[in-house]
Amino acid sequence: MDPAQAVALAWMTVWIVALSVVDLRNRHLPDPMVATLLAGLVVLDAAAAVSGGRPGSLLWACVGALMYGGLLFTVRLLAPSGLGGGDVKLAVPLGWQIGFAAGSGFPTAVLTALVLACLFALVWQVPGRLRRHGWSQTLAFGPWMGAAAVLVVSIA
Repeated sequence: MDPAQAVALAWMTVWIVALSVVDLRNRHLPDPMVATLLAGLVVLDAAAAVSGGRPGSLLWACVGALMYGGLLFTVRLLAPSGLGGGDVKLAVPLGWQIGFAAGSGFPTAVLTALVLACLFALVWQVPGRLRRHGWSQTLAFGPWMGAAAVLVVSIA
């Protein structure tokens, strides 16, 4: 991973931690925070693409954002109570960074991130929820999406 990508990964990680705290407490991902995450990634990745002589990476970033965001938007349309709107919006910057890091391997990387997010949520959050509340409580999915994306980007 080149230094510019490491800076973008650090930016993403810091914002994922902040968003995770808010989501776990309030079951809400604030639009200004998600927008700041995306704006920072776009600026950092544009600088990395230009300085590294690989402007095509920005195309993959756009495709990754559209794919991950579009996939979760479709899930939200089909099952509105199954996925929050904040999760759909968070998928855009996460997909952007996955696409930028993975390049042409973005479809596999995005799907890997989504599967990992589901597994993380099942392993770490669902058992405790079932013991305390049954299925009636909502599940904060943003932290798990973020953790999975950070993992996928760091190995892409």
